[in-house]
Amino acid sequence: MSQVPAGWFPDPYGRFQQRWWDGSDWTASVSTDGTPTIDPMGNSTVIPFATPPTALPGGHSGGSVRLLDAMGPPARERQRPSLRRAVAGLGGAVVAAGALLLAAGESTNRTAITIVGAVLVALAWALRRFVTVDEIAAASVGMVVVGVAAFALGLTVNDGNGGFLTGLLAALLLLALWVVPGFRGQNLLLALGLSTLLAAFGSLSGGLDGSENPDALVPSGLTDNIGRQGVIYLIGAALLLGGTWWLDRRGYRGAGTALCAAGLAAAVTGVVLLVDNFGDISGPLFVLAVGLAVCVVGSHGGRRATTWAGAALVAAGMVALIVGIVKPDSAQAGGITALVAGGLLVALPLLAAPLRRRAEQAVSDGSGARP
Repeated sequence: MSQVPAGWFPDPYGRFQQRWWDGSDWTASVSTDGTPTIDPMGNSTVIPFATPPTALPGGHSGGSVRLLDAMGPPARERQRPSLRRAVAGLGGAVVAAGALLLAAGESTNRTAITIVGAVLVALAWALRRFVTVDEIAAASVGMVVVGVAAFALGLTVNDGNGGFLTGLLAALLLLALWVVPGFRGQNLLLALGLSTLLAAFGSLSGGLDGSENPDALVPSGLTDNIGRQGVIYLIGAALLLGGTWWLDRRGYRGAGTALCAAGLAAAVTGVVLLVDNFGDISGPLFVLAVGLAVCVVGSHGGRRATTWAGAALVAAGMVALIVGIVKPDSAQAGGITALVAGGLLVALPLLAAPLRRRAEQAVSDGSGARP
């Protein structure tokens, strides 16, 4: 592992779930179920006859965990941002779009679009597989995203209709590329694949052919078409953010970032689509509740952007709630409304802090108890 960067990996000695690799050697820093500790045997390679209770549980060999372990360091470690790779990735997407326009022209020939999309995917895979220059590898990611979209559109769209089938095919291709050699572990593909999959199921609320289908996925009595889409997005957001929590707890923060990005986008989309279906009071409460859920997931995983996004939803919900109650009709009333809303936003964390400390103490006492 001399070429592998520092990070958490499955404990090669089998005594704990994870062990810290510092870039050159295994250390005594270990972790089980997201709780770090120090191996009492240090970084000794000796495997004891009696495995401690904190050691790797049998369930660790589950299929989902084996898949994540196969992804290598990208599944565990969040990639550091790089301006060079970001610009190169966007450049690859623009190059692919240009090639698509040159080949298809203005006729929107489905066959040409399908062929060019397949060629772009194959070329991007070859570049990723055999070229070691970081910028070229990043450009191939942008290229493959455009190629997948073109291939799915060309293969499924007929007379302007595609919807669910197009999104489903594109999502499956992106998720497949995430696990194949070359693009393995590229979490951007995982995030885009999950988002596209959710959008595909959201399109079912309007029917497979674009016509309104009141019975698709969500009972027709629940909401109108926009409401049904919002419900689907919120269900998807709950699943994705729950998966983020699970991955963060087990140390797969790289893959968790992909789920978190898709889940956050789904949560915001669901809020935007649904909020108009609520009243002046229930609407802000709905936004506030979604924001709190996002905040909890973000703070649990130490995710700043997610936590701030959730906090922004909480703040927007609180302000809208106070405005709905007070209904200010002057600048002075507006100022008082802002003061009240801001005061409540400051007071809520202060009131929640003792409750959180009690909950953490209860968990600590429970985990330390002996039968």
